[in-house]
Amino acid sequence: MKILITGATGFVGQTLIPQLQKQHSQVDILTLNRSVRKAEIMYPSDTYPCVKHTYADDWKQVKLFNPELVVHLAAFNTSSNDSEVINSLVSTNITYGILLLDALSQCESLKLFINTGSFSEFRWGTSCFKSAYLYAATKTAFRSFLDYYSDLYGFKYITAVPYSIYGGLPTIKRLMDYIIESIDSVEAIDMTKGEQMLDFIHVDDVASFFVHVIQNIDKYQQLQNGEDFHLGTGRCISVRELAFIVEKVTGKHCNINWGGRPYRERDTMYAAAPIAKNLELTGWHADIKIEQGISNYIRTNFSYE
Repeated sequence: MKILITGATGFVGQTLIPQLQKQHSQVDILTLNRSVRKAEIMYPSDTYPCVKHTYADDWKQVKLFNPELVVHLAAFNTSSNDSEVINSLVSTNITYGILLLDALSQCESLKLFINTGSFSEFRWGTSCFKSAYLYAATKTAFRSFLDYYSDLYGFKYITAVPYSIYGGLPTIKRLMDYIIESIDSVEAIDMTKGEQMLDFIHVDDVASFFVHVIQNIDKYQQLQNGEDFHLGTGRCISVRELAFIVEKVTGKHCNINWGGRPYRERDTMYAAAPIAKNLELTGWHADIKIEQGISNYIRTNFSYE
């Protein structure tokens, strides 16, 4: 199987490709990258012989590769609504995706396109789109173009909607990183009141969903076009409870000034992945418990144990 991947050097991508190499070796992978050199260093050819790299806008190579499946991970991710991020958000999350779809329209072998959304597209629940941030609005906007190209050229698509991802090799600082870095800190780290109820999923589980789709492409092709799959555990915990679990795992104190900073405008206060459809339609589910995931993450990236 030929698989095209965008965002291969990003947070999820750098977990996905090793999993694919290990669990589904009979594939040819082409990655699209802003920096081919970075991709070559991250995935050396002697370790990843089935993975080739080209530039993000090398549409000629995309057409020659003629993929059967696309994993679209590339995104500009920010919770900021400032005017200076508008061009980056639109160019990466909408324009680039359209250019990719236009190139793929000439790929006769394409069967399935895996899009990546965000739980922040569903501020008031999954029954309708209501963006929490400008980033989420761009992810929702791209769906219209994806639906158009899918109808026009006859390929299927699904959208993976990850919830609060943690673990792996950090590419940017996330909520859990701030909590962990507060351990034994001399000065308390200002955080919100910590009342947000969020669904934390390990990046290994997120990557395993994409692998599951690849291994069961025929099953996913038979589903209703445009299905969403919300990737989480189905269980919410508060940010304060998350800090308590970190303390329990490490045996250390998190020095946090709860309420020291305000909530973001339109902050997501409750988000739990509705996982029943995943189980019913595909049988996939997240495996890693939060305590074990935090322990593994700290052991790999920090020195508190």
